[in-house]
Amino acid sequence: MNHRERFFTALDLKEPDCVPITDLGLDPPIVRALMGEALQSSSFGKEVFSMSGGSESWQSSVDYRLALVQACKKLDFDAVPVLSASSLTTKRYKPRITDQNRFVDQWGRIMQTSPKAKTTFFVGGTVNTPEDLENYDPPDAFDSDVVEMMDVLMKPLRSEDIVTMAILFSGWHLAFQVRGGIDKIGIDFYRNPSFARKLLDKLGRACQGIAQAAIEAGVDVLFVADDYADNHGPLISPKFFREFELPNLKRIVEIGKKRGVAVLKHSDGNLYPILDDIIDTGIDGLHPIEPGAMDLADIKAKYGKTICLFGNVDCRYVLSFGREEDVRKDVRRCIDAAARGGGFVLTSSNSLHANVKVENIHAMVEEARKYGKYPLASSEQDT
Repeated sequence: MNHRERFFTALDLKEPDCVPITDLGLDPPIVRALMGEALQSSSFGKEVFSMSGGSESWQSSVDYRLALVQACKKLDFDAVPVLSASSLTTKRYKPRITDQNRFVDQWGRIMQTSPKAKTTFFVGGTVNTPEDLENYDPPDAFDSDVVEMMDVLMKPLRSEDIVTMAILFSGWHLAFQVRGGIDKIGIDFYRNPSFARKLLDKLGRACQGIAQAAIEAGVDVLFVADDYADNHGPLISPKFFREFELPNLKRIVEIGKKRGVAVLKHSDGNLYPILDDIIDTGIDGLHPIEPGAMDLADIKAKYGKTICLFGNVDCRYVLSFGREEDVRKDVRRCIDAAARGGGFVLTSSNSLHANVKVENIHAMVEEARKYGKYPLASSEQDT
C-alpha cells in the first residue's frame, strides 16, 4: 500500500499492510536535527522563532511548516501536520513585545519564550473585562494572507502520496488561554456564564472558520487539539464541558462530515468521565490515550469498532530518556494493545517535543514498520 491507502484503511477500521505512523507535531529542534543543512537557506533560523514580526513572522511560519513536512517525510510518516492554527497569521501581524522574553500573539495569548527549554508557552491572556471581550477579534481564517499561507503550504503536497492534516482547536483551549487561565474561566462559568459563553462562541466561530478554510485548501484530516483533562480527570466539570465546549466540537465534526473530511480528536489526560460525549460527536479517531491516565487496550476493547485509535509511545520518559530497546518495547506494547483487526495509527503519547531523542524517533518508526506488519504476529499478551 502507499501512504494514503495505508492511513485511510486504518481510519476505516480495517487492516492495512502495516500500522500507519504519524504525529501531532515536531518541535523546531527536532526539525532542525532531522533536516540539518537543508534549513540553511530558509528564514527558519531560530529555534524559538515566534517573536519575529511583520512579514518575517509570516515567512518564518511558512518556512517552519514546510521544513516540518519534509522532516515527517524523511521519517517515512504516512500523514503530516501541514497546517496549524497556532502558526496561521497575516503579513501585517507583529507580536506585541511585553519584555525580552514575553509577547502577545495573534490570538491574544501572553506567551513566554524559553531558549533553555527550546519552546514557547502560554502564561497569560488579554481578555480580562467585558470591554476587552467586545474589542477582541480572533484571527480571520479567510484573510487573504492566511489563505495565501495555506495555499503555499498545501500546493506542494496536493499531488503527493501523503495524508495532510490541519491542527486546529474547537474553542476551549484558546478560550482559557486568552482568558488568562483555567482558574479564571472556571470562575466565569459560575459567576458570569454569559461572559464565558460569549468568549467561547467568538473563539468557536473563529475555529470553525479555520476548519472550513483548511478544507477548502485541500487538507484530508482535521485534528482538533484542545486538551480537556489531566491525569486525574477533566479540567472542568462534565456539566460545564457539555454546556460550553461540546457544542463547538460538534460543529467542527459537522463541518468535516459535510465535506467528507475526517476529524480526529486529541486530548491529554483521563477522559473517561467525558469520553462517551466526545465519541458521540462523531469523531473518526482519538489521540493519544495518554499512558498512565488511560489504558490503550481497554479503549480498544470498548471503542475499537467505533473509532480509530492513535497513540501512544511514551514521549514523557521513553522517547526522551529511554534506550533504543526501551523504545522498541514500547512500540510493541502499543501495537499489541490496539493494532489487531486494524483501526490503529502509531504516534507518540503527545508530540515529538524538543527533549525527545532523534535516534529514538528513528527506532520508533523502524520498529513499527517491522513489528506492525499485517497479519500481526502473536503477541506476548496472546501467549
